[in-house]
Amino acid sequence: MAKPRRRSERNWRAGAWQASLLTVTLFAVVVIIFPIIWMVFASIRPVEETLSLPPVWLPRQINLEYYEELFSNGRQMRFFFNSYVIAGLTAVVCLALGSLAAYGFSRFKIKGGRLILTGILALQMLPAVALIIPYYNMAQSLRIYNTYLALVVADSSFILPMTIWILKGYLDSIPLDLEEAAMVDGCTRLRALARVVMPLALPGLIATGTMAFLGAWNELLFAVILTTGPNVAPLTIGIAEFFTQFGRDWARIMTMNTVGSVPLMVVFIFLQRWVVQGMTAGAVK
Repeated sequence: MAKPRRRSERNWRAGAWQASLLTVTLFAVVVIIFPIIWMVFASIRPVEETLSLPPVWLPRQINLEYYEELFSNGRQMRFFFNSYVIAGLTAVVCLALGSLAAYGFSRFKIKGGRLILTGILALQMLPAVALIIPYYNMAQSLRIYNTYLALVVADSSFILPMTIWILKGYLDSIPLDLEEAAMVDGCTRLRALARVVMPLALPGLIATGTMAFLGAWNELLFAVILTTGPNVAPLTIGIAEFFTQFGRDWARIMTMNTVGSVPLMVVFIFLQRWVVQGMTAGAVK
């Protein structure tokens, strides 16, 4: 009789653990998704409903005029275009430079390489506000003020260190034997890098590219300092325009946030498998 009791106790403990884990997971999902749902609701209903106390959970009135106004406003749509250009170019620059730097640190014995990597990571500790004057002076002296190039350079300088670290961890998990075998078959090191290492590192590239894109997409401080007017300014500047000393236009803010966020979330859902694999590969080596 002892064995069945022990087995039932183990089954009960396993069931209780799974139930508690499921409860915590559902709670976390609700906490994460609720702000997104509230953002969408706030963009399609009157502001009075959004700010009412007690809160109105479901929209009583559906109002799409803010979306019609947004899509018919060329000035506001320009902010979206600028954000895609700046974030896309920043991701490309960070992947190009970060992959080469990470490959060098991963495959070659560089004297003081660990110290250099630590110094690169330490750059992340610099507050962005401490560099706004140097970046402004640099943009003015190089005559790139209020251009995409100025923002791409500023954003890349802060995103590139973490890109190098993530890609190095992923490249460390790729066996060196595969690369050496390709070189024995006649490939140069650069060809082996392009045809062997980079295809295997695709999850890491997708993860770091996504991180770089989102980092540049959400950046505001450099955009305030290095741009003027809507010609180059990203979406963060367009949203900030609705925060004034006289109040906040929550309906238009939430409309722009929804239009800017939902496409990115859809893309991330399709890429999440590669993103998770790329972010964790170096840690489990």
